[in-house]
Amino acid sequence: MNAKGKINFFIGVIGFVSCIFLSNGEVQGTIFKISLGLVIASCIEFIVFIFENKKRWKLLWPKIWKPNTSVRLTVAYLFRIEVNGKYMLIKRHKNDFTGFQPVGGAYKYFKEENSANFDKLGITPCNHVPRDGATENDLRILIKNRKKILEFFKWFDSRENREIDPWREFCEELIESGLLPSNVFKHIKYTYVGQHQEGILRNEDYPIDQFRHADIFELRLENDAQKNAIKGLEKNPNIAFVTSEEIKKGATNNGVRILPHTFKILPK
Repeated sequence: MNAKGKINFFIGVIGFVSCIFLSNGEVQGTIFKISLGLVIASCIEFIVFIFENKKRWKLLWPKIWKPNTSVRLTVAYLFRIEVNGKYMLIKRHKNDFTGFQPVGGAYKYFKEENSANFDKLGITPCNHVPRDGATENDLRILIKNRKKILEFFKWFDSRENREIDPWREFCEELIESGLLPSNVFKHIKYTYVGQHQEGILRNEDYPIDQFRHADIFELRLENDAQKNAIKGLEKNPNIAFVTSEEIKKGATNNGVRILPHTFKILPK
C-alpha cells in the first residue's frame, strides 16, 4: 500500500476517535462519514495491493514477521537440460555437499556500482561458506533487516548492475571443464521458464535463516552436433541423467545422491 493509502487510513482513524468526544449532531455525522470513506478506501487499496502482489507474498511476509532480524539470501539460476525424458545433472565439485545437481550457480553483482545501494539496504557478503576468487561478488549475501527483502528484489528485478546472462556458469561447468567442446557450444539458446522462491527457512547447515531464489532456464539444443555432444556425456562419471521420480526421491536408482534443490528444475 502506498503512502497515500496509509495517510488516508490514519486520518480516518483519527476521525473515528474524534467522534467519540463530539456530541451527536450534524458535525459528528459528517466527520464519521468522511472517516468511514477514508478507511474503506484504504482497505480497498490494501486488498488490491495484496492481490497485485500475491506472487510476492513470500517477499512481503518478512516485513511482518521478525522484520528487523537478519537473513541469508541466495539468488541463483539453474539450467533444465532435458534429453529423452531425463534431466542432466552435474557432480558438485565443492566438498561442502556431495552429490549431483543442475548446472548453474549464484548470480554475480557489480560491487562498486552497488556499494551505496547495498549499504542502504544493509547488505554484506555472506562468509558462512569461505569465499574464493570464483565466488567473489556472488549473490550469497546477508541482509541485516529482512523487511528490506522486497526492496532488494525490486533492485534485482530492475536487472541493473548485476549479471543477467546464465552463460557464465554453463561455460565454467561444462565447457571450460572440458565436458563439452567449445567449437560446438560457441553460444547457446535458452529460455526463461520460471522462478522458485522458498521463502524464509531455517537450515541446519547455517546458523541463520535463509531465503533462496532461483531462476530456471531451459537449454534449447540448436543442432545435431549439440545434441550428440550432450548425449555423449551419458557415461561420464561427472554427469548423471535422471528421471523426475529419481529427483523427487533424492537419489538415483543405483543409490547416488541428488542434492535437494534439484527439484526446482522440474516443470510445475
